Amino acid sequence: MVVRKRFQPRAFTTTCLACTGAVLALTGLVCYVKPPSRISEWIGWHFLGLEKGTWEALHTVFALLFVVIAAFHLWFNRRPLLTYLLARLRTGRERWREMAAALGLTAAFILMTMLGVFPAGPIMDLSDQFSEGWGADGNAPLIARVEKFPLATYCRLMEIDLTTALHRLEVAGLEGVDAESQVRDIALRNGLPPIEIGRLLDTALVEP
Repeated sequence: MVVRKRFQPRAFTTTCLACTGAVLALTGLVCYVKPPSRISEWIGWHFLGLEKGTWEALHTVFALLFVVIAAFHLWFNRRPLLTYLLARLRTGRERWREMAAALGLTAAFILMTMLGVFPAGPIMDLSDQFSEGWGADGNAPLIARVEKFPLATYCRLMEIDLTTALHRLEVAGLEGVDAESQVRDIALRNGLPPIEIGRLLDTALVEP
């Protein structure tokens, strides 16, 4: 007869911590190099099929999940942890240098991050360089969040003749085009990023 083993909360929380930690590492790296919102929505940026907002949501949710699971992990392992801590307290005088060094290193990194000095400063500067690099080659919109404006407003702001713009989009085979629709909605209906709508309308600029 096969004896079923009882569900082990400790093993469960340990595995969950490892999984959430791996997801946090991935989402953290993606968020480190992602384009800023004004560019990501304009160019329709995706990574592994997920857009910028989804990656940010994953990072936030899994960070909170990690904290909750860590709390349960500490609770399920409270007895061995207390035993370990009490044993360390008895020998703490022998390890005071290591403890002080660990606390000092943690405090130093907090302070360096707050002040923006090495190594925290260059790390954040590199992230900014990654973000701004997405705007190269004319990928950045001239007006932030311009894809959220109706087509009529977009044309007025960009000094584009609306009638010519509507005709240009229809000739290009786009569907669901009207003056009151947002640029991003027109792009979404046709499976395009908003930047492609902008490129199509470049030929509809009003003659000076």
